[in-house]
Amino acid sequence: MFIHGWRAVYKARRESRLVTEGLYRFVRHPQYIGLFLALFGEGVVHWPTIFSVGLFPVIVLAYYFLARKEEGEMIRKFGEEYRRYMRRVPMLVPHPRRWNEMAQNSQQPKT
Repeated sequence: MFIHGWRAVYKARRESRLVTEGLYRFVRHPQYIGLFLALFGEGVVHWPTIFSVGLFPVIVLAYYFLARKEEGEMIRKFGEEYRRYMRRVPMLVPHPRRWNEMAQNSQQPKT
């Protein structure tokens, strides 16, 4: 998820356009979701320590505030187009019925 999200943003920046397809049709910050899943799986489930379990919510909170800051920049750049996108696509947690579709989309190779 992290890599697919990064590729989409990198390409869109070069083209000066807003990314709303691929993983970005499920959540506005799929890279952060990928990072959270990896950190949760490795640092909380697989190899929990007091440090990793305690740090996980701090990292999530820090990235939440970073996402809010980035969204302000996107509103300044794309205006109403981004506001419409915000109204139809959740910030960090996909709609429950769309988790499976999002997971399948993140595994498909991009050409």
